Amino acid sequence: MGRIVDLAFRRDGSGWLYWASWSTEFAVSRFTWATPTPGVLALKFHRTLGGTWSNDDGVIRHHVESDEKEDSVVETGYAIASGEAPYGTPVTLLSLAHPLTEYLAGSRFAWVEKPESLSDPAAGAPRPDPSSPR
Repeated sequence: MGRIVDLAFRRDGSGWLYWASWSTEFAVSRFTWATPTPGVLALKFHRTLGGTWSNDDGVIRHHVESDEKEDSVVETGYAIASGEAPYGTPVTLLSLAHPLTEYLAGSRFAWVEKPESLSDPAAGAPRPDPSSPR
């Protein structure tokens, strides 16, 4: 089964870890981040959303089925260095000392030059009716 994993760090200290599988499941874990000492990255996870996604004529839509508070902190070493994407395209890589979660994410991510242009994929997603059973 294939999967997509994105890790976003915004300049305002917020971010998210997005995971989606080809089976149409997804999860977004939202966090705040800081670098308390050189080479150390601290992420404080505060909310996790999950549900299903669909492709409607080329537009990916997310439907949130769970929205849970979270309270966990992960600290890991990191390095930012030059690297290559598939097919040899040069990129800047964020390499973590270990994956953020043991089953959702890897430890190497390509740098996006304009993180302010990114948006949380579940930010505008429909939520379940609070009066309906989950």
